[in-house]
Amino acid sequence: MNPSSILLFALALTGMGAISESRGETNAVTPDQLKFNRNPATGSELAVVMGNPREAGPFVLRVRYPAGLKAMPHSHPNDTYVTVISGVLRYAEGEKFDESKFKDYPAGSFFVIPANVPHYENATAPMEFQAHGMGPIRFIFVDPQHDPASKK
Repeated sequence: MNPSSILLFALALTGMGAISESRGETNAVTPDQLKFNRNPATGSELAVVMGNPREAGPFVLRVRYPAGLKAMPHSHPNDTYVTVISGVLRYAEGEKFDESKFKDYPAGSFFVIPANVPHYENATAPMEFQAHGMGPIRFIFVDPQHDPASKK
């Protein structure tokens, strides 16, 4: 991912409401407190629940996909832990987008996306999932043409 892609992703996270991680007190957020912004890397919407995904350390994100969204093959430098909250997330691993490889993960499903493993997703109807891991998070596209920064 080139520096401008990182900047686009960082801008998508700017101004989002989030709780900071602190020790010795309960931190909480309710759905109405989340502020979703468009993620230019995939076209999804993101809300930071906890932490700062742009920096080293733990983070929690909520991600919304509209119907028809296709997240093209990409990877992340760290493991990502995914819990589907609503709808169905269609997920597959590989360097080429192949509809026949999708596995459907309905609400309540959990899975781990290993670091540096190319994967892609699709939503046939609106869906939401929660992703958490260690930052900084980045999107590394298999095909640089799918990187939104390459379209500038």
